Amino acid sequence: MSPDLQTPFLKLSFLTAVLLGGSLLGGCDRQTPGADQAGNEAAATAAADVELDGKQLVDRHCVRCHLASDPADLSREYWPFALHYMGNYVGMKGDEFEDMRMEPFPPEMEPVQDYTKRYFLYDKNGYFRDFYPFKEHIPPVPEMSKEEYLRIRDYFVSNARSWKEMEMQAPKAPLSRVFRPVKPKLELEPDALILSTLVDAGRQRLYVGRTVIDDWVAGGERREGFDKWDDVVVLDLASGKRITTQRVVSDPIDMKLTETGMRLVTHGRFPMTKVGLARITDWEFEGKQPRARMLVNGQQRLVEQHTTDMNGDGLDDIVAVAFGDGYADGAESALTIFYQTPEYQKLWADAPAEIPPGPLAGALRAKLLDKTAGLIDLSIADFNKDGLPDIAALVAQGRQELLLFINNGNESFTRRLLDSNTPSYGGNSLQAADFDGDGNVDLVVLNGDNVAGNHIGQIVPAPRPQHGIRIFRNNGDLSFTKSYYYRMHGAIRSVVEDFDGDGDLDIAAISLFPQWSQDEPETFVYLENKGGLQFEPQSIGREFFGVWCSIEAVDLNGDGKKDIVLGLGNFPELVPPDWITNHKAMKGRGGKAESIIYLMNQS
Repeated sequence: MSPDLQTPFLKLSFLTAVLLGGSLLGGCDRQTPGADQAGNEAAATAAADVELDGKQLVDRHCVRCHLASDPADLSREYWPFALHYMGNYVGMKGDEFEDMRMEPFPPEMEPVQDYTKRYFLYDKNGYFRDFYPFKEHIPPVPEMSKEEYLRIRDYFVSNARSWKEMEMQAPKAPLSRVFRPVKPKLELEPDALILSTLVDAGRQRLYVGRTVIDDWVAGGERREGFDKWDDVVVLDLASGKRITTQRVVSDPIDMKLTETGMRLVTHGRFPMTKVGLARITDWEFEGKQPRARMLVNGQQRLVEQHTTDMNGDGLDDIVAVAFGDGYADGAESALTIFYQTPEYQKLWADAPAEIPPGPLAGALRAKLLDKTAGLIDLSIADFNKDGLPDIAALVAQGRQELLLFINNGNESFTRRLLDSNTPSYGGNSLQAADFDGDGNVDLVVLNGDNVAGNHIGQIVPAPRPQHGIRIFRNNGDLSFTKSYYYRMHGAIRSVVEDFDGDGDLDIAAISLFPQWSQDEPETFVYLENKGGLQFEPQSIGREFFGVWCSIEAVDLNGDGKKDIVLGLGNFPELVPPDWITNHKAMKGRGGKAESIIYLMNQS
């Protein structure tokens, strides 16, 4: 049974959770049995479970779906909520916890019936959670007795810590000697949710991808006019003046430079639509009107793409990851290579702004590498030094996994499992880089999705002390060792560069789900590489505090040093509604939060 919910945010994914939406973290890769079969199985299981204690019941039932959770994963206050949610997947009816009450969603918050069962859950202390278990995976009859279910609850609650014990944050790190924060003068509204930024130094432009996550607000309530806020703002980098604003169909979650402009990934919609709305589109902003060429359409919740030659034919392919929603095959999660054909350039030149679902016909051919539910990020590098690009991928569902796909050179890949964790780890992003200079490509992984328990208002608090930044050292034989950990509540994205120019790679990371109860929540850290996989954490001044959703490393002023662009994470429903005006860290800011700040490299 899984103790958490997951939003790929962004990457979200958003993201996410996120992060990209709000997909459920957990569930089983098994088919729901029919009523007769389920009844027989339940009776046999109940007879066998009479003498089992709570831990033994967990080891029997919960490992069908994911690693057995540890009571230390979540707070004592949150465990009853997590177990109530997961009780759906063993056929519990929801009235077994007599100190908690269920309430259905109000009709105005559930205008469209979909593949989820939605309800609110309250405890006796006034805390609540909203839940969305998947209907197709709910058994028709209970698979354990009420007494056994309560035994499991007692095991977790009795052995867990309170949220106050888990919500600790280290003292603020010293101010960075490398970065000087700047609030640039941009023709851009404050208080935004910025999913992505992209600096085009050659054209002297700044692209800003904004959204309000309009596809699902307040648990399904669609608000009129919100669809007008998914856009890309194009700004002159030198003056900050707005050049144009381009509306897009859904959240602009990922941008990469191309020879003619930029390649944009739009995330799609949660809950998923019958045909996915996620797209990959090439944009140009040179003429009087922007020009769009759509390359991929109809995906379910894309989070990122990388363009590189994966099969050695001299043509750049697209490697993309889609999070989907749910688990098992129905999640429509996908790691896909869209191989470029010899006809690509000719077909690309005339490509329309809208194509049918699938890749651009004749120009790209799709090959599905993996459909593990919860695929949320990817990074490409040559991990075994054979001259071929391999793929590392992160899974953020019940099976929190770090995967490696070794390129065999014939458009086939060998899948390797590098790491697996319990559901509350909340994987968000990863990057490949050689941190110790030994010539082997390592991995930095960020865990930090906490959409389900970020202690906002009366949402039940569920801090995750296991969240943070981890480096997996490549031992040179395709085995990896966890060699560094920095605890950071809600870590979501990072950039890796030699920021201080000393010859080794540093890390800068942001958090979307910080500890809001702190006087100044940690939302940014710069980890300066001191050698030997040791890093010195540094911070920025309180007057530049913000909760961040996007981070980009780029030379903003042409001095040859990589600076940082931070995009605000004013995420509806996932930040305190009054954080901009009333939080202690925002004092003296005039009730406004800058949508973009720069960290200028002073090394």
